[in-house]
Amino acid sequence: MPDLLLYPATLLALMILAYPFYRVRSMIVLFTLFALSFRYLAGAHHGFFYQASPVGMSWNALSSSVLFLLGLVLIRFRHLLLKPLIPFYLLIIAVVLSGLANRDIPGIIDVVVKFGYLIIISICVYESMIERGEERTMSLLLWATVTPLLFQALSIAFGIAKGSEADGSTSYIGGYNHEAAFSIILATGFVMACFATNLKLWLRSAILLVFIAALILANYRTTLVALAPLVFVQFNLDILSRFVPRQRIVIGVVVLTISTIGAIVAAWYMQERFADLVVVLSDPGSLIKEPEFYTPYERSLMSARPYIWSGYITAYLDGPFRNTLFGFGPDSWVGVFNVYAHNTLVSALYEYGAFGLLAMIGLWVSMIIATLRIRRGPRGKLLATHISFFLLNMATMPHWLIEGNILYGIICGYTFFLLLGPGTVPARAAAAPAPQSDPLPRPDTAGARVNLLK
Repeated sequence: MPDLLLYPATLLALMILAYPFYRVRSMIVLFTLFALSFRYLAGAHHGFFYQASPVGMSWNALSSSVLFLLGLVLIRFRHLLLKPLIPFYLLIIAVVLSGLANRDIPGIIDVVVKFGYLIIISICVYESMIERGEERTMSLLLWATVTPLLFQALSIAFGIAKGSEADGSTSYIGGYNHEAAFSIILATGFVMACFATNLKLWLRSAILLVFIAALILANYRTTLVALAPLVFVQFNLDILSRFVPRQRIVIGVVVLTISTIGAIVAAWYMQERFADLVVVLSDPGSLIKEPEFYTPYERSLMSARPYIWSGYITAYLDGPFRNTLFGFGPDSWVGVFNVYAHNTLVSALYEYGAFGLLAMIGLWVSMIIATLRIRRGPRGKLLATHISFFLLNMATMPHWLIEGNILYGIICGYTFFLLLGPGTVPARAAAAPAPQSDPLPRPDTAGARVNLLK
């Protein structure tokens, strides 16, 4: 993004964001909104934030570390003992063991901060929902996406596009560094809009359509495919919820038929963009081989992802027994491979070994099981959100990106809230009257208790 657009757009975004910041009085809610807003704004200024700071770390890594430490100070410390967080800690233990086995202390610190950031965001979202309610928290956090939407609109208006695909298609990503991070930000906005049910129906529907259009223009196939289950469930459930239960069977058949036809039409319209995916799925066994046996055509399929995965898996299988268990260390792919693994499980296997792979799968499965245990709220929609995040990890690595950990932190924080209940509101929040600019009542939390690990 040229400086003549970048800085005025940044100023405009800050002026818009001043409104939601002014309305909020809760410190933890303010911090959660700030964490998202700052990250999304920093992504547009990657030319600066990717440079090294005076302490040696990039400004990007330094700011993430500062936000992690600040969040650690602001959260209620007892929430670090929430039972659903156990799989998060097991994953961190797997990372530490891998780093120690490979004598890579700096790698341990870097990755532990990333997963620690995920834990902090999850708790912050959970605590924000305690103080503000889940629906109003989601609608508030939506303000953070003003920046990427504004920058994308400017890139469309001024023809600033990134042409990175073999089929000649372009990506409008608002001057951000890469389609993956930018599209994950848009997916985060879509997820938050799905659960911001306190908004008027027409407004929320319009916001959802804006994010879908933005994702299509960002042109990152992985996110488009991954988000499909949530999009399908969202619009079907939204329509069905408008009818009484006795009418939903008939209406459901009609809605399901229409949405299925719509999905087929969308698939036909985008068939050229996904042609190589069809080739891979039609005979996946042909690509299970060592990378040197790939033909030039096979290397080009799915932006070379199967070829990349083959290289990582082959290197892992050729390693000694110690690396089979603990991997080659956090971020050990740097200097060995040209690009990251483009698959979270493949990366976990190579970097953290069998223990890390099981820990990563255990984390996702535990969150899905937690969702199935929920007895209130939009459980079906939340389950679709977890499935979409799982699919996202199959062709990119959201856990490697702060934007991806923000997305999963919001999903997990919402899962905690629906599973555990609103918990106990601290005395300062319970005693303080709601400000006039925020007149809606706070959720009733009398008698509820947080389920802690004792």
